Amino acid sequence: MKARLEDGSIVTLGKDCSCIDHEGPHWLHSDRLFRKLNLQLLGPNRLQTQAFAIEEQARLSRKLSIMKAKRIAELLE
Repeated sequence: MKARLEDGSIVTLGKDCSCIDHEGPHWLHSDRLFRKLNLQLLGPNRLQTQAFAIEEQARLSRKLSIMKAKRIAELLE
């Protein structure tokens, strides 16, 4: 996974854990897992949509916070 930093440079995001079930940073792996779980909340009624929106807001807030701390402006795949 590559990322563009705030200064415009492009870096490769390395593995930062000892997990054997994924590559790249652990926080991105967790983000993908939470997204997959959140999608399971979607359904035909309004409460399911609201639950999805609430959980996605929390997921994206955490992701943005981590990206800001690491000075990542954009994730490039």
